[in-house]
Amino acid sequence: MKVPESAPQGNPAFRELEPPPTSQLVAKLFPSLKPKPQPAPPPPPGPTGTAGDQGAGRQSRLLRERLAELEIEIERFRSENAALASQRLEREKALEALRKERAEFEQMKEEELARLEEFKKEETRKLQKERKVFEKHASAARAIPDKREREEIQALKQQLSSLQEELRRREARWSNTHSRLRQQVEALGAENSDLRDEVRALERLRISAWKRDEAEREREREKESCRRSSESTAARSKSTSPPGALKASQPFTATARETRQVTSPPKSTQGSSSRTSPQIPSPGSGAQKQVGPGQGQPITAQNPNTPPTLLSRAGVSQTEYCEEEEEEEEEEQPTQKEITHPDGKIETILCCGTRLIVFPNGTRKEVSADGRTVKVNFFNGDVKQVMEDQRVIYYYANTQTTHTTYPDGMEVLQFPNNQIEKHFPDGRKEITFPDQTVKNLGPNGDEESVLPDGTIIQVKPDGTKVIQFNSGQREVHTDKFKRREYPDGTMKTVYADGRQETRYPNGRLRIKDKDGRVVSDSRT
Repeated sequence: MKVPESAPQGNPAFRELEPPPTSQLVAKLFPSLKPKPQPAPPPPPGPTGTAGDQGAGRQSRLLRERLAELEIEIERFRSENAALASQRLEREKALEALRKERAEFEQMKEEELARLEEFKKEETRKLQKERKVFEKHASAARAIPDKREREEIQALKQQLSSLQEELRRREARWSNTHSRLRQQVEALGAENSDLRDEVRALERLRISAWKRDEAEREREREKESCRRSSESTAARSKSTSPPGALKASQPFTATARETRQVTSPPKSTQGSSSRTSPQIPSPGSGAQKQVGPGQGQPITAQNPNTPPTLLSRAGVSQTEYCEEEEEEEEEEQPTQKEITHPDGKIETILCCGTRLIVFPNGTRKEVSADGRTVKVNFFNGDVKQVMEDQRVIYYYANTQTTHTTYPDGMEVLQFPNNQIEKHFPDGRKEITFPDQTVKNLGPNGDEESVLPDGTIIQVKPDGTKVIQFNSGQREVHTDKFKRREYPDGTMKTVYADGRQETRYPNGRLRIKDKDGRVVSDSRT
């Protein structure tokens, strides 16, 4: 509150009576407390005795009135300040209560949200469980066949039973055949072992006969030496010996010569390509005929002193020996001409016209007389053959692989694991795996595989794969989706983003998202 300008500023009484200034907060809250502007007092009259006393009395009266008003206003201000203080306390209490209520509300809200979230999860689990149960019931309901399907199932069951019966009959027939063949194999094996034993026994007989033959030759040589010594002695004593002594020694000489002709093996003549085995009569015959070496004249000899058993055994041994030599000559094929080339290779021309070329590194090349058949044995074990029909067969010894090239350009590769590859002139390839899976590769990049169970897999150049199952189902795989088509017309598609689409024959369309939730299900 402003002091009137007429009041003397230096008067201590006026300074004590001056009220405190009104605060701006109180002035804003209570506009009535603002000090009202006072009109300026009239200028004091001139210094006259009476007028001055009257003016002073009037001024003091005004001051008293003003002081009274100020006292009233101060009282009112104090009462209002007390009211404001009480209101402020109430307001602070209200704010504190409001804060408490707000905190309680926030806590209650969080608890309620948590309870709602738990309720939501529980309801979601219940819904998922109910959906699974529903889908199970729906699939079971769809699996129940109708009348037509039941008839087809019955027909298929009958067909299956008939096929099983046929299979059992075939298995029984196969079992009988297998047992019969096994018995035949066992019998043949036993017969083979008996033949081997017989061959070994005959071989032992041949060796023993050959040893006896050698011992007989040794004895013949001793007899020959004795004969020569006796002849020389007889020649020296011819003049003194009686005629009967010379005649008595002649049968012994003839006997020794005849025995030597029978027991000695025949020798082939120079340039001859065949051998002639001696012919020995049966024991008990008094004469035997033999073709001499290098001549075709028969020699007849009388040998009464030789035992029949020795002659028969010697004849068998001699025959076997000659047969073995004939087989060796057939295998070794006599050569007609041999040429050594400057590069070190040796060319041999056989009597049949076949040319045999041996290279320095060990490679052997054999060319037939007409030049249409060629066989090459390489130093590393590989073998190459050119047949009369112009087929080229190459065998790789390291990998045990056979590569056959036909005149029309087709190539066949056979691996040791029984895998066979055929390369055709048009670029096609056919691969047969050990499990009998057949894979065809086309020249444009397409593939087709036929599995043993009848499943067919086709792969196109763009990467599309089509699988035909033996049950009639069909699958299509692309980079965007995978589709399976069932014999009843149902098509199930799974896209790259996880979406699933099922289209039924009746027009129904069901779509699921990547999480398996049903998005739409339309029925017609």
